Amino acid sequence: MKSLEKSTMKSQAITDLRNRGGHPLSLLYSEIYSAAVLTGRLQHGRSQPGFSLKGASPFYLSALAGFRHGLEKPDVFDVIRDVLRVYYEKVVPEHAAEWLGMQVAESHVFRQNPPWAAVFPWRARSIESYRQAYEKAAIEENRSVGIMDRDIQDGWLFCGPVSEAKMDVEARRIGNVLKSIKDQSYCRSDESDGDARATALVKSNGEWRWLLTAGNHRAAAASALGYDSIPIRVNLVIDREHVDFWPHVRNGNYTREQALEFFDRVFEAESPPITKSWNQFVLRELAAVAVCD
Repeated sequence: MKSLEKSTMKSQAITDLRNRGGHPLSLLYSEIYSAAVLTGRLQHGRSQPGFSLKGASPFYLSALAGFRHGLEKPDVFDVIRDVLRVYYEKVVPEHAAEWLGMQVAESHVFRQNPPWAAVFPWRARSIESYRQAYEKAAIEENRSVGIMDRDIQDGWLFCGPVSEAKMDVEARRIGNVLKSIKDQSYCRSDESDGDARATALVKSNGEWRWLLTAGNHRAAAASALGYDSIPIRVNLVIDREHVDFWPHVRNGNYTREQALEFFDRVFEAESPPITKSWNQFVLRELAAVAVCD
């Protein structure tokens, strides 16, 4: 989600907390900094709508399939695309509410918007702003692999349906970053696109998880290549205890209970019902691999 975050990152001062306790709450008391680099354990990483970066994330599993197949083989993109195809055919939410796993009335605003308008309850952006940012990001994603004439009409990277062209875009993005990390190791910088970016989710006991806002392919590839952790750049820290102050709870788009349920589900890497057939497929495939091993 490059463009959604990019405009807010230009003037950020970044503090590196990897060797100073390494907890996201420290960012809240680092007043001259607006982002922090932390060590993100991949088993604690999440991609929307709640996948684990060491579990059912389609980006992780397609990257793993490509890596096991052999990155040097000419058909590696086909292998990656085959995994993504299963996911994009099985996970096809009709609207933002279904993507979020929310049971709401027909007239609710999330039932009137596409999945990419599913703003999280703690975000300050409006639904319209969120939707437009992802539509702009889709164009940039496609252009990053040389496809210049495609936009959100070809699909959204996080769910189906997507066109063959969009599926090819996502397979190439994953394949390219896999090869880059394999050849050069995982690198970071303080440039605006120099890290995978994440929101930190913190519970009252101090436990925390991180939800990617940009760099999904990078983090998934690192996980597939066997990394246990990567540097992540956190610019938003969400305390579960502050639910009553989350913008989309205050404006009524989420009830307090719905917002907490969403937080807990992401925290525990439990994806919504729309992903059920995908999760069942993943379990079957893992079971088959275990039998073969």
